Amino acid sequence: MPSELQERAAAFLASNRVFNRAEFTAALGLQRDPDSQRRLLGEHVAAGRVMRAPRGVYVVARDASRARFVVQDCIIASKLRPDGVLGYHTALELYGISYTALYNRVHLISDGRSETVDLRFQECQVVRPHRTLVEAGRTDFLTIRMERQGVPMKVTAFERTLVDVLHRADRAGGRDEVIECLKFAPYVIDDFDCRKVADYVELLGISSVAGVVGWYLEEWQTELNVSHLTLERLQDMIPGWVPYALRSRPGHSALNRRWRVYLPPDAIDRSFEGTDPDMEF
Repeated sequence: MPSELQERAAAFLASNRVFNRAEFTAALGLQRDPDSQRRLLGEHVAAGRVMRAPRGVYVVARDASRARFVVQDCIIASKLRPDGVLGYHTALELYGISYTALYNRVHLISDGRSETVDLRFQECQVVRPHRTLVEAGRTDFLTIRMERQGVPMKVTAFERTLVDVLHRADRAGGRDEVIECLKFAPYVIDDFDCRKVADYVELLGISSVAGVVGWYLEEWQTELNVSHLTLERLQDMIPGWVPYALRSRPGHSALNRRWRVYLPPDAIDRSFEGTDPDMEF
C-alpha cells in the first residue's frame, strides 16, 4: 500500500507536467529530508514515469506513446531558474511572430550568472536583465504568465519584447530577423499598449533606444494605435548624439532625421528624411 508521501508525490506529478527539484521538494515538504526526495524521484525515473532533463528539471510522461516525454525546449528552459523569464526571440516565437521557422536558441532572462545550457534540441542562453532593472528591483517589469502544454511560464510582455529586440537584435536572430518579425506584429498582437513601451524605455534609461523604438512605432502608428503623446514622450528621450541602431555601422547606414538614429538601409524601407553621406549600397 502506498505511503502518504508516495501518494502526495503521485498527486504532484499528476498536476505538474514539467517541474524542477526545488518545486518538488517544496510541494512535498522535504526541505529537511533530501534522501527521501532523491529516493522518490529516483523511483519514478526508474519506473519510466519521469524523465530527467538538464539542471534538475523533470518531465512527466502523459501517456504510453513514444512521444510521451516530448515538450518544447522553452518550457524546460523556463524551469532552469526560479526568477527566469523567457524573452527576446523566444518571446517572439511564443507570440507567434517568428520569421525563421527553425531557431536553435532559447533566451532566458535571469539575475544570476550568464551561461549556456544544452537542452534537448536547442541551447538555452541565460542572460542577465539590464542593470537598471536590477538596481530598481524591477526585473519583473512588463512580464506576463503564458501557458504551453499545460505548463505556466513567465514571458516578457510584447511591449517589453519589442524594445528588447530593437535594442539587442543579436539576441533575436539579427537585424533582418527582428525587422521581418516585427512586420507581422501589428496583425497578430492584441491589446497593445503603446504607453507601456514608453514606460519601459524610461525605466531602462537608455536614451539611444528611444529613437529606434519611436521610429518603429511611428511606422506602424495606425495599425498599433500609437498615440501622439507616446511619440512625444519618446522624442523627449532622444539623446543629443546620433546612435547607430539595429547593428548598423558607419558607411552602411541611413539617417532618420526625425528620430535622430542611423538604421541599416539594406534591411528596412529606404524612404528616410536624410541619409548618411558615407552610405554605401
